[in-house]
Amino acid sequence: MSTYGIDLGTTYSCIARLDSNGNPEVIRNNEDDSNTVASVVFFENESNVVVGQAAKENVETDGERVVQFVKREIGKRDTRTYEFDGKTYTPVEISALILTRLKNLVEAQGGTIEDVVITVPAYFGLEERSATRQAGELAGLHVLSLINEPTAAALSYCARQFQEDRTILVYDLGGGTFDVTVVKMSMVQNDSGRDVQKITVLATGGDDRLGGKDWDDRLYNHILHACCEDNGLTPEDIEPETRQDIRSKVEEAKRKLSKKQSVKVRIDVNGSRTEIVISRADFEQMTSDIVAKTMNFVDATLEKVPAEAIDTVLLVGGSTYMPMIINAVEAKFPGKVQQHDPDQAVAKGAAIYASMLVEEVGTPSAEGGDTSDGDKTPRAEQLTSKFTVEDQTPRSFGPGVVDATGAKHKYVLENFIKIGEKMPAVFTKTYYPLEDNQELVRLRAFENMSTDDTLIPCVDEDGNPQATDPAHNVKLLGELVVKLPPATSRDTPIKVTFKVDASGVHVEALNTKTNETFETFLRTESDIDVERSAVHQLRISSD
Repeated sequence: MSTYGIDLGTTYSCIARLDSNGNPEVIRNNEDDSNTVASVVFFENESNVVVGQAAKENVETDGERVVQFVKREIGKRDTRTYEFDGKTYTPVEISALILTRLKNLVEAQGGTIEDVVITVPAYFGLEERSATRQAGELAGLHVLSLINEPTAAALSYCARQFQEDRTILVYDLGGGTFDVTVVKMSMVQNDSGRDVQKITVLATGGDDRLGGKDWDDRLYNHILHACCEDNGLTPEDIEPETRQDIRSKVEEAKRKLSKKQSVKVRIDVNGSRTEIVISRADFEQMTSDIVAKTMNFVDATLEKVPAEAIDTVLLVGGSTYMPMIINAVEAKFPGKVQQHDPDQAVAKGAAIYASMLVEEVGTPSAEGGDTSDGDKTPRAEQLTSKFTVEDQTPRSFGPGVVDATGAKHKYVLENFIKIGEKMPAVFTKTYYPLEDNQELVRLRAFENMSTDDTLIPCVDEDGNPQATDPAHNVKLLGELVVKLPPATSRDTPIKVTFKVDASGVHVEALNTKTNETFETFLRTESDIDVERSAVHQLRISSD
């Protein structure tokens, strides 16, 4: 099979495919003897870049040449760049190196990759999603689509569990990001009249700067200060090699505390052995506020879907092995919690979704055989054809236009498509040029986190549109330039359509008098030079 699903994680990444029997399987990382690749890049020198566990081992000793947690930076505006040996790397390029490492895993085992689906946190906006897609393309991958991580995990679960009409809450605590999503699993008939499982996203929330790393940091600081107290030192006195030793033992200690009531950590500090005993109770006490933070997101999500409607809770992500997480979620949903393949479920679900998107080459005959020479087996087809997925828009989207209905013109953002709507989502509205004889209009597309019909925070004190606004996380995504013929009157209808899907935002403007159409697909990062002239805007009404 040449179609794969990729879980591009903050701390660890994973790649999966469907085997010849149609079952999802993870491609093993034989070099590190694991099912994942550490999402860490070490720029050893100009000619050698290391990705994976070997790179992670240099975090403290050569930290200035190590990049990790880049997922928290991808697609963010004003994000940092990294310079090594005279070359500058963006978060997209760093992510591409991690994806290339996953691609090489497949190729080293004799496989080839043609099409992939990459997972993203459910709350990623257009820029983060576009940057993730760009990283895949830069790595030489054909990115079929993106899928939200909790949706992928639910898809993996549903592939193994045939249960009708189940409402599932996915608690996805990864290494650096946290998602909570509620999905509805039900049986419906597809266009062919066949019964299929439908996965519908009902609500979602999360934080892209909350994850297992926060627990690691607390444990690291605890061990570091214990070493200082035992040896009469300050943190600044601790050598980089010692810090690296602490860092390498933190993850191991955290994993042991998921099975044992206490662990001993031994650290050599300036030739002296320091032994630190950490109890599970101590670890839970020092991180209780982080657990509570995740449950606050759960409570916020339950404002949209009541707790009593939840039938099953899936724990996904490597950090959900911690008993404190299991106990907190079980206390909220007694008897409903299941731990579903925490480290691999997202990649496996992405692999299933990738196969769903690929054109079916072979179809089973009446006797159950394959009627073509395609590489899909009947069982693989039966798995990927029994699902349909309906996801939600991660943000609200709409154009910036001039409201000329009042005494004073004002520039407003009209939310065509609200956050949480069924995706793909489409909305159309008619606008008009601001003045007679206008040569062009600049139709600007925005995203935001508000559910209001209109917003007026995207302008400065002079009324000029701004690229970002912190109040509702308003971002200017791009613009569509619509050229108007000579002598165009201000009552000329311009029909504007927004379409949002997992891959991006499609904007179309139709001059209804000339039937001329202008369109753009906003899916790439760009520096937008905002034109200040209000003459180039569209207005809301023809009055």
